[in-house]
Amino acid sequence: MERSGLRASSVVLAAMAMLLASLASAGAGFQSREEALDVLQKTNRLIEAAPNQAALYTLRGDAYYALNDLYGAMENYTAAIRLDDRQDDAYFGRGMVLGRMGRVDEGIADLDVYILRHPDSSVAYTKRGVRNIWRNNLAAAERDLVRAVELDPDNAEAHDDLGVVHAKHNRIGLAAKHFSTAIRLDPSYQKAYHNLAICFYVRGQPREALEIVDAGLQLDPDSRDSLFLKSTVLEALGRTDESRVLAERAEFLPESNWSERSETGSFSIQGRKK
Repeated sequence: MERSGLRASSVVLAAMAMLLASLASAGAGFQSREEALDVLQKTNRLIEAAPNQAALYTLRGDAYYALNDLYGAMENYTAAIRLDDRQDDAYFGRGMVLGRMGRVDEGIADLDVYILRHPDSSVAYTKRGVRNIWRNNLAAAERDLVRAVELDPDNAEAHDDLGVVHAKHNRIGLAAKHFSTAIRLDPSYQKAYHNLAICFYVRGQPREALEIVDAGLQLDPDSRDSLFLKSTVLEALGRTDESRVLAERAEFLPESNWSERSETGSFSIQGRKK
């Protein structure tokens, strides 16, 4: 009986190793919802056979997070940490989830643990910086995002969020520089176009603002925030009828659902409906 149990445990560990290796070779994160569902099913079976393997709970937490099941993700990350406090990825994942759930301080505490153990992680500093923006601790956010850029100058998300911090301090020139860098590094980064357009608008350059916001709308034609921004810019250019039609269209679109990298929100436009 004991040998049979050992063989079963070995089979589970081998299956777990193969699953982790396949995900590592595919790169960070899941490439599709189907992939996340597949990993969820596999980890369910493996956990049933080996309920004390902490890494499986971390992996299942990642799958739940990718499927936007925040409570499922948090439960699994917590289970992983209880089984093995060395599950650094579980601390990172739970820090992300708690922030999304509005428990920002708790999320930052988990990211603190991860950063203490991984002081060279540009991504971790970026995510903590974003959450410091959420709680309006701009000094801490700036420290984190500056460090993120130092560690990885090609981190487009960090540049964009650092631009947000500069904009909140009314350092419009510096903000525009970082938004432009984010676009250069990642031309698909729609919110960076939105934010850069705001910089041109507040500097009294509506024509340039219109060009940039249009470039962003090519990436996401139904971005409610960017359509309202374009409406505001058109009004500043004296194109009142076009502005009104666009605002009416935007009014019926759903609220923006920025991705994690874009969730910090941009600084306000005077006169825009909230």
